[in-house]
Amino acid sequence: MILFDDVYKSYPNGTNALNGVTFQIDDGEFVFIIGPSGAGKSTVIKMLMHEEVPTGGTVKVGDFDIKKMRNSKVPLLRRSMGVVFQDFRLIDNLTVFDNVAFAMRAVGCSKRTIRRRVPYVLGVVGLGHKAKNYPPELSGGEQQRVALARALVNNPHLIIADEPTGNVDPEMAREIMELLNQINRNGTTVIVVTHDSTLVNEFNKRVIHIEKGRIASDQIGKYYAEE
Repeated sequence: MILFDDVYKSYPNGTNALNGVTFQIDDGEFVFIIGPSGAGKSTVIKMLMHEEVPTGGTVKVGDFDIKKMRNSKVPLLRRSMGVVFQDFRLIDNLTVFDNVAFAMRAVGCSKRTIRRRVPYVLGVVGLGHKAKNYPPELSGGEQQRVALARALVNNPHLIIADEPTGNVDPEMAREIMELLNQINRNGTTVIVVTHDSTLVNEFNKRVIHIEKGRIASDQIGKYYAEE
């Protein structure tokens, strides 16, 4: 479970990023977090990852209290989640296999486990045949699939996708969303941060809309009419 309870966040430059944000995301949910640039979406994600802590209020991710937890526990928190970024963040001089395996090596998995798990996850995202390729040899959509495989490979309880379709064409964007939907149906909690209302409106999911650091709405289904 994820809990934001009356959360405030102020930065040293005087910016009030969050102003009393409260919501709960239960295990196994699929949730879109939407809003314009500067609304506070990125601050929410950074708090989930313990890159930021609240100025006031409570943020909990499972058994972790983000404000109170020791820094030594942060790696354990992050191992429980997989994160997909808009800019992919792949390592160009590593093969697709090794980009995905990198996440497993970082948490101390055995070579045997890596050899078994990586091909399986690449198969899930439809890239089993690209294991020996390098990121520059792939399309944008394929690179995003590699990033998704890397997020999945350690079997996290939570997937956070931060604008995962921002650098791909509309057809690939739908395919990536369908993959995330399938991952969710298998029991993984999925949070997708986006400003793409068209994409949001194609999926009948919970939508949390943040506006000026506050929850403007929290509902199931379409948020607003497509522009």
